[in-house]
Amino acid sequence: MNIQLGERIRELRKRDGRKQEDLANALGVTAQAVSRWEADKCCPDLSLIPAIANYFHITIDYLFGYDFDREQKIKEYVQEAHRSLIQNVDPTKIIRKLRKALEEYPDEHDLLSPLAQALYLKGIEEKDRPNAYLEESARIYEKLVEKNMDHMQALIQVYCQLGEYEKAEQRARSQTPIVKSREILLTSLYQGEKGKKFFGEAILTLLHEMESVMDNAIGWNEELSSSEKGLEISLTMRELYERVFDGNDYGKFHSDLCMLNLRCAKIAIKLRDHERALQYWEAAYVHYAEHSKILDIALGKGTPVEEHYDSPLLENAGFTILPIVVCRPEYLVELMDRFPKKIQTKIRKAPEYKELFESIQEV
Repeated sequence: MNIQLGERIRELRKRDGRKQEDLANALGVTAQAVSRWEADKCCPDLSLIPAIANYFHITIDYLFGYDFDREQKIKEYVQEAHRSLIQNVDPTKIIRKLRKALEEYPDEHDLLSPLAQALYLKGIEEKDRPNAYLEESARIYEKLVEKNMDHMQALIQVYCQLGEYEKAEQRARSQTPIVKSREILLTSLYQGEKGKKFFGEAILTLLHEMESVMDNAIGWNEELSSSEKGLEISLTMRELYERVFDGNDYGKFHSDLCMLNLRCAKIAIKLRDHERALQYWEAAYVHYAEHSKILDIALGKGTPVEEHYDSPLLENAGFTILPIVVCRPEYLVELMDRFPKKIQTKIRKAPEYKELFESIQEV
């Protein structure tokens, strides 16, 4: 450890172009003392360690070479939290573990993000107001958006749950319009292969967000959510996905197609067209099953594969960071319960849906 500390001080001093005298003057010691530290003949007094770290604008952990261990432990905490959130674990347990992790690593943003999400999930379970869970979630997201605007959508969602619609609208209106979003701006930077990459990523992002908005627009419109018109719009949206992906693998966007087909099935049930509703439900299950395989990989149960799409529009697109909705098995089972008993029995007896009902029992 002594050798590491002496070497680290010398490396940092040279990195910043400083002399031993410069460090000595800043710390109130002699240049000879700094020389002895770097030569590993002695160590700085413990009281000087924070001052040395501040001088080089680093953490004490980094000064002693602990940063790798720190990053590894934080990564493990975050991965466990994300697994728990995906698997629908009781939010209280997730919150407890993350609070403990934050005692070890205070204000670590990578830990605060899943904590805010878990607090939100716990908060929407509680119907009482004021809601301490939602309020804390909002405070954390407010802190997170100061450094990363990707959390803005989650913050606005929490505001809405709290009934603070004016604050939510104010935040939303303060953001840049879609034509100035990073995805759109990047498409104007390059041509050739790199240009194809940005075009593909912009298309994926816009398609996903369009479906998200469409789902809410139809869901909150009583006329569209129970009419042929609403079903026609939803099927057009489904066809757009099929065209963009060129009928090939949808990757993590199987999630979008699962939820979209479930929406079509809901509308068809309201129209009492159970034959079509069953077709849409079966299509939703196919996408649910494919998305489950991707989740298994994310949870470490399979071999990781690079995100890739064979469609000419998307073949150069890379990894897209999108708030993908997890297709939970209960979504399919709850909708199935709206079918007539005869169709419910048919589905339950079908061997291809055995895993679906088994997963529900596990939950």
